[in-house]
Amino acid sequence: MKLIIAITFALLASAFGQDIILRSGQSGQFPNFPYCLCKPTGAYRLDSTVTFKGNSTYCFKVRVSIPANCSDYCCKQADLKKLEINVKPTCNVAGVVLTATLNGAPASINPNFELAPQGPLNSTIVKITQLGLNLSNADGAEICLTLGTNRGGKGCTTLEDLCVPPAGAPPGVCSTALFSSNNNCCPTTDVNNAIPPAAPPQGPLEQSVRICVTCVNFTLSSGPGIIPYNFTPAQCSAYAKAVAAGFLNAAFQASTEIFQNFTLEVCSGRVVSVCGKFEDYKGALVAPYADALASEFLSLVVPGGAPPPYLLGHTILVTISSEKSNERIGRRLLQTSMYECPVAERSIPLAPSNVSFPKCICNTTQGVMPFATLPFYTTKTGVSKGSKQYCFTFTRITPLSGPCANTNFAKVEFWANDTAPVRRGLKGFYVRSATQTAFTFLSPTWSVSGDQTVRATGLDWNQQQANGAEICMELDNSVSLDAFCLGPYSMGCYVNIFDKSKNCCPLYTAIDAPFVP
Repeated sequence: MKLIIAITFALLASAFGQDIILRSGQSGQFPNFPYCLCKPTGAYRLDSTVTFKGNSTYCFKVRVSIPANCSDYCCKQADLKKLEINVKPTCNVAGVVLTATLNGAPASINPNFELAPQGPLNSTIVKITQLGLNLSNADGAEICLTLGTNRGGKGCTTLEDLCVPPAGAPPGVCSTALFSSNNNCCPTTDVNNAIPPAAPPQGPLEQSVRICVTCVNFTLSSGPGIIPYNFTPAQCSAYAKAVAAGFLNAAFQASTEIFQNFTLEVCSGRVVSVCGKFEDYKGALVAPYADALASEFLSLVVPGGAPPPYLLGHTILVTISSEKSNERIGRRLLQTSMYECPVAERSIPLAPSNVSFPKCICNTTQGVMPFATLPFYTTKTGVSKGSKQYCFTFTRITPLSGPCANTNFAKVEFWANDTAPVRRGLKGFYVRSATQTAFTFLSPTWSVSGDQTVRATGLDWNQQQANGAEICMELDNSVSLDAFCLGPYSMGCYVNIFDKSKNCCPLYTAIDAPFVP
């Protein structure tokens, strides 16, 4: 009997709860923001930091940022109709008037509070609609929301009061969604409330300054079988100058300034760090530019076009990190800063490009044999009058496991222009193993016409002999290396190392020098 009564009360309670939801017009079908079925990725996003303009006005900057490998409707065709913000139901009080602008002009329709129709009980949003944006005009658009109270002074006038922060986030962080006209696309962004830039401290320097120490870090990592590349001093210096210029420009765009200019801090092997300092509230003004700066700095290492061959098999990571501290100028230290300084991350893995060389079927994967071609060749005057030698150096590596791991160095092949005038410019090869001091001349062996392949054969070097061996290609001065070697790289040559079976043929590229922006 007690069981029957308990079940009856449970059913009544459930029915009562469902009745409340139904009468509120909220189905409870989607418990989490944005409280509907839509794709949370797409072509649009908001900058992660909101700009406070005073008078309870908060501005959101729109960016067109299509995710990698996304080609569906939401990424390539969708428009941007409305912005929705997840807010507290207690802010939805009678008589409150919200206003909005788009790029400084009044919005077509004033923002309003709404109960989320498919959300849980009392889930509430602020909606700014009829934006009329698309892929051609959305990037950089600024949507500003002005909060207000009713005549009785009730309402929410700060983002801390207004927004429901995501789980674990502090007050003032807002969950937002940008919707297409068909409501199928709703890329979401969690945005931070940038505390309004207060005037810098006045009076004597008995106070301290809250500081953001901001560093741009360039880091290389490589997989097995790849010759690790180390940044050169010239590259470090160039990156530092570009980072300093980039942040100066961002500070200018944000109408602020840098406390301490960016300078090179670390240039060691596979890591470069360039650091500067902002007063915290000024760093917060530059923070919205961090993503674009990280992309700009990544292009310093990997310029447009074919990626540098010495970085193939590497992943390049560029991070912008900020740490907060207090610069003591007097006796007193300030409390920990609440401002958000620049933070961003960009990375790219680089895989070898597919090229139509060699002209046979074999394993071209770098690292399959215990040998590799160093990424940069050297030059010297040729033996023949009016000629020049391009010398390629080989090294021993720890190979990938497999049938090619214990092979010898039988020959090399170059991807070369075999048309008659160019072909005649090759005088021959001068080769020297690591155990020899003198070079030996080898006549070139050309493949059939049209294969565009020339060989230095009969080497049969073991690992000791190959580790430091050189093969110098002597060209008449009338034929440039660009004319002789084929492929996408200026002043570069593709080199295959073969074993005797011809099944193993790792393909490398050597160029004249590393890229310095």
